[in-house]
Amino acid sequence: MIADKIMRDMSLDTTIDVESLAASGGVRGRVIASAEECTMLAERFGFIDLSNLSALVKITKSGPDNWSVSGKLKADVTQACVITGEPVPELVDFEVEERYARATDDGTEIDVSLDGAEPLVDGAIDIGEIVAQSLALAVNPWPRTDGVPESFEAGGNQDTHPFAALAALKSSE
Repeated sequence: MIADKIMRDMSLDTTIDVESLAASGGVRGRVIASAEECTMLAERFGFIDLSNLSALVKITKSGPDNWSVSGKLKADVTQACVITGEPVPELVDFEVEERYARATDDGTEIDVSLDGAEPLVDGAIDIGEIVAQSLALAVNPWPRTDGVPESFEAGGNQDTHPFAALAALKSSE
């Protein structure tokens, strides 16, 4: 189908009404976040910096009342080292895979946790939220600068801590 061959430009504000999707083929889109959107996401997730955020996505109907979103997300992220607080740059390259389902109108509920599908909100798929959540999943949850030990021992050497001299004075009393 021709709609699948056309690449739509999308933003983090783009929502796709599932009723607008063709039964076969789907929609392909490219999201390139603006500097303002990158700043907003950096603040939301506590990053030092976020730049060059882009995603290629494809939305297809995967069954009755079910849709799939797949694609690739890329970004340059800088986070603070969890030990030193120093900047840790990271290149994010992440495969996006999401499924969406519509609840039936007959009063029954779907259990989205059983099949891994997210519920549609007002009959639409929020592309910006997919990109944002995928970014949050893709980054290193414990960024560390080079040379920082993987673990620290609580207490360490008791003779060299900053209050060792005070402890020695107290024990001599």
